[in-house]
Amino acid sequence: MEFIQSKDNKTIKHIISLGQRKNRQKSGEYIVEGIRSIRDIAAMGAVKIIFIRESKSQDKNVLDLLALDAVQSLPTYIVQDPVFDKVDNTVNGQGVVAIVAKPKHDIDSVSIEDGLYITLDGVQDPGNLGTIIRTAVAAGVKGIFLMKGTVDPFNDKTVRSTMSALHKIPLYEDVTLSMLHDIVAESNMTTYVTALEDSEPYHSVDYAKRTMLVLGNEGNGVTPEVMNLCTNRIMIPMYGDMESLNVSVAAALCMYKVQEQLMS
Repeated sequence: MEFIQSKDNKTIKHIISLGQRKNRQKSGEYIVEGIRSIRDIAAMGAVKIIFIRESKSQDKNVLDLLALDAVQSLPTYIVQDPVFDKVDNTVNGQGVVAIVAKPKHDIDSVSIEDGLYITLDGVQDPGNLGTIIRTAVAAGVKGIFLMKGTVDPFNDKTVRSTMSALHKIPLYEDVTLSMLHDIVAESNMTTYVTALEDSEPYHSVDYAKRTMLVLGNEGNGVTPEVMNLCTNRIMIPMYGDMESLNVSVAAALCMYKVQEQLMS
């Protein structure tokens, strides 16, 4: 293992550059922090380089990670603590960071089958997006479509909240209105959009075998253009004095309600 003690090291400069979306898109890579996430993603063959904080290099959990078959052949660097601080954005982190290959899913070759899909239109909070992605994997969602204007799923805050889920579900970025229209029309999907007006309670709807659930921005909801593509409006009843739920909570309730029907 090579020892790095300069922030001017070429590999350190590269991982720091991945903090910007344009560089992540150009290289097809992103940053993952934490032992559990790196372990899970390494088992899928997507980890490219591992960086260990020098002061954590003899930690038992770190040594156990490095002993895994999926990790032993990977380039691994021990990084001096002050340099590692330039790389790790986590407070009280575990001292392990990796460069990971972004999963590739081409929207032009997407194959729609029976089941539940999600479209997110303008979700802005990274934590909300990460929670939705992680919940979608748990709920057995077939794929997620992110409309243009939705927060980058590969920024550090989103990645941290997904817990490796980015590699467990097809994710399609920068979807345009025309793309969404074609996917829905060509695959004979039925769309259900969350909306406050002219909507049916989400628990009283009969969902189609091919369901697209559409959720929108935290403050403004789904844009009128996307709303007009949808054939059904659903809402979650408020039994207390609140107008609406957090989008990640609403998404979770709807996903599981749809799956209850589809899998029964």
